[in-house]
Amino acid sequence: MSARLLLASFFLSAAASAQSGAGQAPAVETQPATANAQVTAPGTAPGTAPGTAPGTAIEAQPANTKPLTLDDARALALQRNVDLVNAALQARSSEADLVTARSNILPSLNFNASLGRIRQGGGGEQVIQGISFTPPTNIYTNYSGQLSIRQLVFDGGAWWNNLEAASLALRSTQATTDEQKLTTLYITEQRFYEYVRAQRQLVVFTEAARRSRDQAEQTQHLYEGGRSTQADVYAARANRDNDEITRLGEERIVELSRESLSAYIGIDPGAPLAVVEPAGLMEDPAPPPKASEMIDRALANRPSLKAASLAAEALRKQVSAAKGGYYPSVSLNGSYGRSGTDLGAITNSPELNSTLSGSVNLSWNIFGGFATTAAVDKAWVQVLVAENNLAAGRRGVASDVQQAVAQLSVARVQARIAAQTAGNAQENLRLARTRQQVGVGTQLEVRDAELKLTQSQLARVGALVDAHQAEAALRRAVGG
Repeated sequence: MSARLLLASFFLSAAASAQSGAGQAPAVETQPATANAQVTAPGTAPGTAPGTAPGTAIEAQPANTKPLTLDDARALALQRNVDLVNAALQARSSEADLVTARSNILPSLNFNASLGRIRQGGGGEQVIQGISFTPPTNIYTNYSGQLSIRQLVFDGGAWWNNLEAASLALRSTQATTDEQKLTTLYITEQRFYEYVRAQRQLVVFTEAARRSRDQAEQTQHLYEGGRSTQADVYAARANRDNDEITRLGEERIVELSRESLSAYIGIDPGAPLAVVEPAGLMEDPAPPPKASEMIDRALANRPSLKAASLAAEALRKQVSAAKGGYYPSVSLNGSYGRSGTDLGAITNSPELNSTLSGSVNLSWNIFGGFATTAAVDKAWVQVLVAENNLAAGRRGVASDVQQAVAQLSVARVQARIAAQTAGNAQENLRLARTRQQVGVGTQLEVRDAELKLTQSQLARVGALVDAHQAEAALRRAVGG
C-alpha cells in the first residue's frame, strides 16, 4: 500500500511540475469530508502518534456496550464456537458407544406377553371310521407370558476387546475436544489481534491523512507567498486525496475484521463491538524460547497427538476383536413361561401351569467364506493408517513449534528496527518541511518523508502484532 502511494505521488508531482509555469494561483479547495477522521487508539489522545500504552477501548461505542477484552473473547469462544460445541457433542456420542460396548458383557433380560382369541373346530362334517359328525366350535381366550435371560460367556475375546476399544476411542475423542479448545482459543486470538492491527493501522492512516491535509494547506500558503509552484499545490492536493482514499479503505478492513471476530466468538456480526488492546501490545516482545525445548514439550502435551495415539491403540483392540470370529461363542440361556385360557391360571402360584428351561448354547462359525480373515485384514489396514497419521502429526507439531519460534524471533527484531526507523522518519519529515518553508526543499522531498514515516509506523504495528500472534501460535503448538 505504501509503495503504491509513493509511486502515485511521484508521477503526480512529475505531471504537475510540467505545469509550473502557469500564472494564476489556484483557488483554495474545500477539504474532502472525512468520516471518523480521528480514531483514538488505547491511551492515545486524538492527533498523537500511535504506539502509546494501551488501556481503553479502541473505538467509541454506546454507553451500554462494554468493551471486549482478549480474555472476554476467549470465554465467549469457549461457550459459543460452533466447532467446539460439535466436538463436545461428539465426545458425548463416544460415551454412548462405550455404554453400548459394555452391554455385551451384561445379561440380557426380556419379557414377552400375549393375549389371543382362538377358534377351534367348526366347518363341515367329518368322517372318522365310517361315522360322520360335525365337530363342535370352541372359541376361547389364551393368555401367555415368558421371561428369558441370556448371558454371554465367551466369544473369542471380541466383547472385552470391543469394550477396551470403545474406552480408548472415548479418551481419544476427549483429547480431540481439548485440541479443538486450543484451536478455538488460537483462532480467537488471531482474529482479535487482526482487529487490533486494523484499528492501529487506521490510526496510522488517519495521521497520514491529517499530515497530507496540513501539507496541502501549507503548500497553498507558500504558493500565495511566492515560495512554491502551482504544480506543487496540485501535487499536495492529490496526495491529500489519495491518503484519504487509503484511510477510507482501511475503515472497510476494520469493519471486516470486526465481523470476522464477532462471527467466530458467537456474537451477532451486525452488533457493535469494541475491544480493549491487551496490555503490553506496543512493547517489545520477550525473547523466544529454545525451539528444541518447546518441541519436546509439544510432543508430550499436544492433545492432537494424544488423540491420534489413543485412536491407533483403539484400532489395535478392534483387530483383536475381529480375530474373535475364529473362535466359538458360548452363552447361558434360561426362560420361564406360563400360558392358559384363564387369566387367573397364569397369575396364581408360580409353580403351577408353567414352563422352566435352561441351556448352554455354543455357536461356531467354522467357515464363513473368509469373511473373518477379511475383517481382520481391514482392521489392520486402519491401524497402519492411524500410525501414519500419528507420525505425520508429530512432524507437523514440531514444524508448528519451529515456525512460531522463528516468527517470534523475526518479529522481535523487526519491531526494534521499526521503532528506530519511526524516530528517524519523524525527524526527516521535520527537516523536509523546514527546507520547503525556507525555499530550498521540494514538495517531493516532503512527500517522500511522509511516506517513510507512514511505512515505519505500519511496520512497527505489524511487527508487534505478528509477535503476539506468534506467541499465540506457540502456545497452541505446545499444547497450551
